[in-house]
Parts: sequence; C-alpha cells; structure tokens
Amino acid sequence: MKKKNNPLDDFQKIKNEMAVDAVNEVFRNHPDNYISKLEEMGFKYFEEEDTEKIEEDNAVPENDRQKDLVSYFDGKIILAPNILKLYFEERKSDHPNFPLIRKYFKTANSHLKNLLLFGLQKNRTNIHLLNDLAYFHEFENILEILIDHFTSACKQENNIGNFSEMVEEFYYSTLYDGYDAIAQLQQMFPAGTEKREFIDLFVSELMRQSKNPDDIEF
Repeated sequence: MKKKNNPLDDFQKIKNEMAVDAVNEVFRNHPDNYISKLEEMGFKYFEEEDTEKIEEDNAVPENDRQKDLVSYFDGKIILAPNILKLYFEERKSDHPNFPLIRKYFKTANSHLKNLLLFGLQKNRTNIHLLNDLAYFHEFENILEILIDHFTSACKQENNIGNFSEMVEEFYYSTLYDGYDAIAQLQQMFPAGTEKREFIDLFVSELMRQSKNPDDIEF
C-alpha cells in the first residue's frame, strides 16, 4: 500500500522552493546590494572571518633576521646577496614567520619579486624559488616571467625528481592563464628521453583523474 504524503511535509517543501526562488531573484535583480535585500526578507548575513588576514595584520618581526627582511621589503635597505641568504634562512628555519612573509606576497611587493628573480639569476633551477615565484603570480600577473623561468629550469634540471616537481608546478601555476605548458614541454623534449617519459606519464595521470578527459586542454 502506497504511503500517503504528509501535508506538512508538502507544505514545507513548497516553502523551501519559494524561498530558493526568492533568493535567486534577489541575486538576479540586485547583484550590487543583494545583502541588504536578503536582510529585508529576514535573512541574516554572516561574513566568514578571514583568519589568515588577521594573522598577517598582527604579524611582526620576531628576530633580527625577520627585521632585516622587513626593512628590505619596505625599501629601507637595498638588495644584496645577504638579503637572499636571510630569505633562505627564514624559509628553512624550524619556525618560519609565515604570516609576516605571506602578507608581502599578497600585496605583490616589488622588492620581494626582485629578490626572487635575483635568486633565480644565481640558481635557475632552485625549486623553492620557482614555487615562490608561482605563488607571487597569484597576486600579480607575471605570466611571461613565470614561463621564462620554468622553461629555462626544465631545460637545465638533470635530476628527474626535481624535474617532475617543476613540471607539475609549471602546469598548475599557468593552467588558469590558458597557457599550454604540457604541449610546450612535449615539443621541447623528444620521445624516448627520460624527461619526455615523465611528461607523458604526467599527462596519463591527469587523464586518469579526469572524469571527462576531453575537458583537459593540452
């Protein structure tokens, strides 16, 4: 025997559908002041707390190394090899002050960018600096610079483990810019070479992970 629907359940379902339609209409018709319109309908707006920004706003130098780095980022001292040394020391320390350094990435600090490029001039294949440059790219579009440095690094790197990390970072850091990093690397390294074998394996893994391989662009 078929169970009859509960009238209260049907009523609640209709109310929910009406609420969804009303909310959608607000977003369509009032995209610039949807918060106030939703509040007029009885909804309460809660903005999620940005814990990272709070950490960054409160971050201060905790030692002489960090003070010197901040002085450099603030333009009070000039770029020199010792600044790069301090940056590496902070990066590799047991307790790096991530919020302090991170806020200079997020403001696309020009002195920080120059420091990363200065380091890559000295060591084109340094994976840590390449990763940091890719992170910097999230806050300032430096696509051409990023492509140049990753391409050069991939050519020069002979350690296949480091090379594999470069390829993955290169692919993901330029993916949403529409750059075809994998196709460029496939052209750069002929079939049969160790580097090309890894690139092809990487492509196969991407295809395997994708529910619809046709959506992946190379």
